[in-house]
Amino acid sequence: MTNAFTVTTGLLIGFAVFVVYIRLKNWLDSNVPIIFYVAMLIYTVKFGYLIKLPMWLVLTGFGLGLLLRFEFMSPFFIKVVKVFEVVALAMIIYLSLATILW
Repeated sequence: MTNAFTVTTGLLIGFAVFVVYIRLKNWLDSNVPIIFYVAMLIYTVKFGYLIKLPMWLVLTGFGLGLLLRFEFMSPFFIKVVKVFEVVALAMIIYLSLATILW
């Protein structure tokens, strides 16, 4: 059954995949991940009772995204933070898909 909730969740999944693409292309000064996390925070607050996505995961990804936005770190630390953010995004994608499909 398709309704506004599943369509919105699907669009946010597509947006999350695009953010992963941005991170893998090393565009660290892009504002798109911050826009994604703000939209995801609004979505999680609005539909918190319907989704399987914990707020701490979205906030962790948001914090890592903000940390990557500023270029004051060594290249090794940037790689570590990027890996953690991509893992957080993968978990967000998986749990969002689980919300739609199951």
